[in-house]
Amino acid sequence: MPILKKQISIIVLITFLSGLLPGPLPPRASYAFSVGEEKEVGEKLLTMVRKSFEVIDDPDITQYINGIGQQILGVAGPQYFDYHFFVISDKEFNAFAAPSGLIFIHSGLIEAMNSEGELVSVMAHECGHVTSRHISDRINKSAKTSLGTAALLIAGIAMGGGALSQALITGSMAANAAMNLKFSREDEEEADRLSYKWMQSMKVDPAHMETMLGKMHRISVYRMANIPPYLLTHPEPKQRLGYVQDLIMASGQGSTYTPADDFSFLRVKQRLMVSTKDPANLRALYTRKANEGKDLQSVMAQYGLALIAQAGADYTTAETLLKSVIASYPDRPILKTDLAALYMQSGRTPEALPLLNASQAADPRSSYTKYTLAQALEQTGEQKKALTLYRDLLPELTDHAMLQRTVGNLETRMGRKGVGHYYLGRYFWLEGDSKNAKYHLAATLGDMTVDAPIMTKAKTLLADIIRIEKDM
Repeated sequence: MPILKKQISIIVLITFLSGLLPGPLPPRASYAFSVGEEKEVGEKLLTMVRKSFEVIDDPDITQYINGIGQQILGVAGPQYFDYHFFVISDKEFNAFAAPSGLIFIHSGLIEAMNSEGELVSVMAHECGHVTSRHISDRINKSAKTSLGTAALLIAGIAMGGGALSQALITGSMAANAAMNLKFSREDEEEADRLSYKWMQSMKVDPAHMETMLGKMHRISVYRMANIPPYLLTHPEPKQRLGYVQDLIMASGQGSTYTPADDFSFLRVKQRLMVSTKDPANLRALYTRKANEGKDLQSVMAQYGLALIAQAGADYTTAETLLKSVIASYPDRPILKTDLAALYMQSGRTPEALPLLNASQAADPRSSYTKYTLAQALEQTGEQKKALTLYRDLLPELTDHAMLQRTVGNLETRMGRKGVGHYYLGRYFWLEGDSKNAKYHLAATLGDMTVDAPIMTKAKTLLADIIRIEKDM
């Protein structure tokens, strides 16, 4: 995002968050930040994050990140909130748990990771903060801090501690108030304990926590001179590292863990890096790694080179590289989806269809394959079949803006204008355009041919938009 656009977005975010829940909190003895209030703040914060920052909406990346999140929640037990996991296109080395189960992971943090286990350790730690309601506890303990000011701090920290982040915080509150809201050492230990336990239940080696905290410590030493202590959301990584090492030592060698398979992680990492970084810099890095051998890291560097060639419309090179990757891992159907997407981009959609059908048959759960197949069917005139697949994806990709727009346009073309207006309304809302969102939702409500479930959804969304706009 260009700097000027980002600055403007932050100003909008400050203005909005300042009015989330006005006024200072009553004394802690007579007040507790309720689950309902936390949900409301989280809902409004998510709305503004989607308006102001570049959230990665790739179905492939979204499904992978949310799949990891659901595995963690599967061993964590019942939760207060419906969790949402997002990847933000941002170079900062940061991840943050916001109110009501919103977990944001910056692309810069994933770039620094080498394994899926490291990603699991970070996401489990953030889920630990949400499960333990550390955010609401911090707000409760800041009795003299308004919830609007607390939300400003949350937004500033979530940005990763850069110059604009510091301006956001220092321009809105005193440092000592911010210190009251950062996670305490006890909070961090509790989140680490939960993360450690959940990783063991998932059969993921908690040693990945140690390697990730080691990276955090090295980076924190470098950044300490530039970032005030009240912006460090996860303080004292060196002490956390020692604590986790003690946990590992205390557990002994009796635990058994599933052998690491980092194929999916490395594939998603390359896709994320190619979409967010300068291809020229990546090309040199990937070329060096691709020439180091035939191990997974080297093959996935070759995969990255294929993506770079595809992005530059060098389809012949991209196809050669991708077929070489497939030859190394013929049992990974998602690579056939990648090749099909390449064929579609280069105008060879009929050749893509057999690959997509084979990939879907091998892995029917892949949202990325189903989405790409639907696109191919739409391009070849099979609109009814395409719409069926797109509809199947709606529960899985509820926040994917382009999916909403595609369904809306197809429904309209097939004569169901009221239904089309509903999905276009959702599209514009996810894109931050409330004016057009309200127009389309009102058009849905004015169409008496729309069935009851869609009508109810349109009424609910329109009411939510109006309620949220009152605080803007």
